[in-house]
Amino acid sequence: MSFFTVPAIQVNRALFKTGAPWFNLKCKQARRHLCAIYNEYKSSGALVLPRNYQQAKIAYKQAQRMAKQEWQQNRWQALIIASSSRNSRQFWQLINRRSRRYPLTIIPAPVWESFLRKYFASPDPNTNVLDDVFDHLPIWPPTDPDEILNLISKLKIGKAPGPDLVPAEAIKLHSDWWAKILAVTFDAINATGRVPKIWKDAIIIPIYKKGSPDDPENYRNISLLSIVGKIYARFLLNRLTQWAEEKKLIGPEQAGFRPNQSTTDHVLVLHHLAQKYSSSNRGQLCAAFIDLKAAFDSIPRRLLWEKLARWGIDRRLLWLIIQLHEGSAARVRITPAGDLTNSVPINRGVRQGCILAPFLFNLFISDMRIPLAESQEIIHAPRLANYRCPLLLYADDAVILSFSRIGLRRALKLFVSYCKTNSLTINQSKSKVLIFSKSRKSYKWQLDGKPIEQVYKFQYLGVFLQYNLGWKAHIAYVLNKAKALSFALLRFFFSDGALHVPSALKVFKAKVIATLAYAVPLWGTAVNLMPLEVIQNQFLRRLLKLPQCVSNAAIRLELKTTSLENTLWRRSLCYWLSLRHRLPNLYLIQCLWRDNFPVLGAKEIHSKVVTYGLSPSELLELDLATAKKTLTQKLEEIDLQQNTILGSGTCSPLNLGIVPSQQIPSYLTSLSVAVHRYAFIKARFNAFPSNVLNNRFSNGQISAVCVCDNRSIESLQHILFCCPLHSVSRIRFLSPLLLEISGDSLETQLIYLLQDSDPSRSLSVARFLITVLAYKRKNGLLYDY
Repeated sequence: MSFFTVPAIQVNRALFKTGAPWFNLKCKQARRHLCAIYNEYKSSGALVLPRNYQQAKIAYKQAQRMAKQEWQQNRWQALIIASSSRNSRQFWQLINRRSRRYPLTIIPAPVWESFLRKYFASPDPNTNVLDDVFDHLPIWPPTDPDEILNLISKLKIGKAPGPDLVPAEAIKLHSDWWAKILAVTFDAINATGRVPKIWKDAIIIPIYKKGSPDDPENYRNISLLSIVGKIYARFLLNRLTQWAEEKKLIGPEQAGFRPNQSTTDHVLVLHHLAQKYSSSNRGQLCAAFIDLKAAFDSIPRRLLWEKLARWGIDRRLLWLIIQLHEGSAARVRITPAGDLTNSVPINRGVRQGCILAPFLFNLFISDMRIPLAESQEIIHAPRLANYRCPLLLYADDAVILSFSRIGLRRALKLFVSYCKTNSLTINQSKSKVLIFSKSRKSYKWQLDGKPIEQVYKFQYLGVFLQYNLGWKAHIAYVLNKAKALSFALLRFFFSDGALHVPSALKVFKAKVIATLAYAVPLWGTAVNLMPLEVIQNQFLRRLLKLPQCVSNAAIRLELKTTSLENTLWRRSLCYWLSLRHRLPNLYLIQCLWRDNFPVLGAKEIHSKVVTYGLSPSELLELDLATAKKTLTQKLEEIDLQQNTILGSGTCSPLNLGIVPSQQIPSYLTSLSVAVHRYAFIKARFNAFPSNVLNNRFSNGQISAVCVCDNRSIESLQHILFCCPLHSVSRIRFLSPLLLEISGDSLETQLIYLLQDSDPSRSLSVARFLITVLAYKRKNGLLYDY
């Protein structure tokens, strides 16, 4: 098929009407003004353009440059926020222009309504348990406006408002006024139980996951609720949390949505038990990882209210929680324009997006351990000191544990019975069995009469666990994920990111380093950290476009970045410090410390602290903030010393006599033109293209002398101060700078030019270096190395 027979591509010209995304109102006004001057010139018949045309043209170019710079800064800021808040979807949308396109498929409103009715609209079966609960309710004291102020202060800004369209920013801006109004409003609701209908309504935003875009099952639903209603929900949550803690209803096996507990704590307990019971030749720990299908959305509300009433909750509090849920409804936003479906009642599950939902769910499944604990002898529950641990929970992620296969089979039967009683559905395809042992043996397993798979590695709470307790799978996963993030960030940096180094470093730290350091206290003492270090070294080197002759330590010293090994050790040591200070609130960790089996990495942590010249016992005596600060300062001092020693080679600022600054060098920001910045960087690192460098990389095949006279060595000093080939550029850019220090040595003058103490001086040096590169490129004197 020739060019002339290829059918024409239909171009959507509507895309060209909007222009570049950075082309703002100021640019349009400047262009309009420029066009008006030109049109006036054409209509006048004048032979010469008017004087103000050139001025308008310069103003237009400047408006474009400023608009583009502002747009790029805003994108970097949005990227930093997305990285820090762990908003992966927004991160990839910002960073990758060629990311997968989510289908713009509009599912008809009746399909969405049918889907919601199928899963959420069916009412719970009626029981008579709650008939007498709400007689003679206890009287609550008036609401304190200061409490409302505290609740308002916890609101997160930047969140989409609910159906009432009241944003969090409007409430926080006039918090005193809102606190008084809401205190009176809450008192009225507490007395009458009449919750505003709009607080119960939700707007569902479907987020496509995978599969057919025509099926509502393939979307993750995000609910937008009233911000004022969220404040009232948190008001109730404070009272609910206080009551549950006094009753000690939620056991130590549950770590999800609880203060001062983390996923790393939970995986640490699981790993400790696996290591303890699989350490002997025939020892094993059998673990069943159970996935509950749509657990939050499927629990029967009536059964939840009955449990709370049976456990003795404040009856008015229960009444108000029920009133907040009764009559709740949802509508789905089906088009980008904001079109909504009809309202569908929501009668099952906790309210999605409500601050009460996670805690209510924890309370609902808080009795999950009871049947397992009552049968702990026959299910062979593992022991953690004096505590039997048949179950670990993180929200709806359940792990059933036994040190024998027959014990696990019995425990699974008890778990299935509990799920049926409480209307919880087990996802068979996602539930797995993993046996921790020295040998790799496979067995057949069933869950409720259906087979479930036994695996040899499983990702639990973001950490890959292997049957032999190795970390190879997890390190491979972390490396691949960090590489993908690093390469995507570099693509953005060199394409849409205006090559802004400080912002790239912030995103790298918030996203890539956080990925590499996740759960590092578990595996950091047992693996070689060098493959991880390579990712940071490659990223920093590509960021500055420096050749291999520049050491990684010199680059870290310039960018004020610690080595990844130092960062990982600091995070690991700070975690263990934090764990010891949180010990009174973590019962399972208390049992772990009392257990007769050594704690994972305890010896390595102790010896590492000693090698840093610190006393572990003295660190533990300090308060947590002081201990972390002391540890961080010590590690930074050690890392600075190592980088100074390793980073003082030939190709480094230190070798030229340049004193490192305390902050990231200003030229990385002040030299806004990328070619200026990279020319200055290479000169500062003594890696500017020269025959000295060419001679080194060609193993002597290229002569080190300059072509100007075939006698002088073409070093950086020769290029800057002596080479007659660049005398015109030198007079233009450098001579005015060197008048003040004309009598000093060339070494002093070199430091003066490259020290980066004056942005205008750095710019003049960069412009001179650009002319040198242009000359070399024109005459074929640039070599690849």
